[in-house]
Amino acid sequence: MTDSSSQPIGSLSGFMLKTADIFESIILKVSAVCCWSSALLIAVIICNVIMRYGFHNGLILFEEIQWHLYAIGIMFGLSYAEITNSQVRVDVVASMLKPKTVLKWEVFGAIVFVFPTIYVILFNSFDYVANSYALGESSSSPLGMPFRWLIKAAIPASFILLAMAVLARLFRNIITITQKEA
Repeated sequence: MTDSSSQPIGSLSGFMLKTADIFESIILKVSAVCCWSSALLIAVIICNVIMRYGFHNGLILFEEIQWHLYAIGIMFGLSYAEITNSQVRVDVVASMLKPKTVLKWEVFGAIVFVFPTIYVILFNSFDYVANSYALGESSSSPLGMPFRWLIKAAIPASFILLAMAVLARLFRNIITITQKEA
């Protein structure tokens, strides 16, 4: 993530930088809220352990909440990792290439692999959520969580954010590649 004020701005590159800034700002705000899912997850795990081993009475509800909190942290964390460049990558190969060559490979990977994958997941996830909502899907356990569609809705929401993050990164990489060296 770079500050758009430090870059020279042409009409297209200015638009791309402003768009990247807006997308990254949205992702950072959503991530600031979703990061609390980890703290909640720890609290739920502690409660579940105390209930199970202290009172010999574990609750399925707590176990399902744990899975939902894991899902929120992982799925929404993807877009945060993308904009902060903290995702896992193979730097062994990248360390042998020129910086602009690495950026070209990132652009290629985003266009050829990441965007098609996001499209397929988004295309299928809306029906997945809608069907779950229409059926009134809930946990198969009598004491489990209702409204299964709500956690399923995290799939399209998180992948929309991921698409925004990849697009912001793509814009920044294209600008960097096309800039003339000083």
